[in-house]
Amino acid sequence: MKRVTLSVIALCLLLVACGANATSGFNPGGDELRVAGSGGAATTAAPNTTAPSAEGGSEQGAVGVPAVDNRQVIYDGSIQLQSADTRDAFDRIVLLVESAGGFLAASQVGEAIEEEQPTINFTIRVPTDQLTATLAGIREVADRVVTESLQSQDVTDQFVDIEAQLRNLYALEEELLALLSELRDNPNADPGKLLQVFDQIRITRGEIEQLEGRKQLLTDLVSLATISISISPLPAAIPIVPEDPVWEPAVQAREALRSLVEDLQAIGSFAIRFVLYNLPILVLIAGPFVWLAWFLYRRVNKKTVTPPIVPTS
Repeated sequence: MKRVTLSVIALCLLLVACGANATSGFNPGGDELRVAGSGGAATTAAPNTTAPSAEGGSEQGAVGVPAVDNRQVIYDGSIQLQSADTRDAFDRIVLLVESAGGFLAASQVGEAIEEEQPTINFTIRVPTDQLTATLAGIREVADRVVTESLQSQDVTDQFVDIEAQLRNLYALEEELLALLSELRDNPNADPGKLLQVFDQIRITRGEIEQLEGRKQLLTDLVSLATISISISPLPAAIPIVPEDPVWEPAVQAREALRSLVEDLQAIGSFAIRFVLYNLPILVLIAGPFVWLAWFLYRRVNKKTVTPPIVPTS
């Protein structure tokens, strides 16, 4: 019985070591993923399906989702629009996305002066099966489509790899739990072996949870496409000369006097600081050099003085 237990422990440790090596270097496909729900698009290294610009909501050159059967594909795109009323276009696009089962992930509204329309940047998440219809509706909302692009990444192999690793880890966990139960039922079991098996169960459970989280992340990215949208005002909607406020001479005079007082205060502060702080330091630093120069000057003058000529009789 003891030899069988030791053999089972050695087999479990070998399986755990193999599983740990496979999981520590796990990066299926060598691709980089980043969730776009916090405001950024997913970064992928897969080939893209970038389409040329489309203007005026025209379907020519528009980006669509190709038909994919039994594949796990992540879609990540961007579109730049122009509209005479950017706020209205933003509200209509958000309503369109929500009606398709998606949601607004992030948004940023730029500063607008007076009656100008602001530039609005935002990110939406929309179900993949509704992506083509949603993009078509977004084009109809805008007055002009400047640029549009859509990238895709096939992650089917990553799903297959994760499923295989999970099956192995679940089987290993089951064997470890059975071994732990056997050791607990044995009154002569070594406590060190019991703790060792328990630690291996903890490690295996952590690897399972890590893979489950990775699988959930991929599932979220596959089920919901990420689209970054920018809406800027049409050139015709931007005023050439902004409307100035009413000119008020009293206000201008008060501002001029305030500026004059501030400048005089600055000059007075500088003079006080110079007399009480800068000037004494300047005297302490330059004083010895001035005295030395004066001393050398006096000595040179004494040597060069010509003695008076005494008349001879």
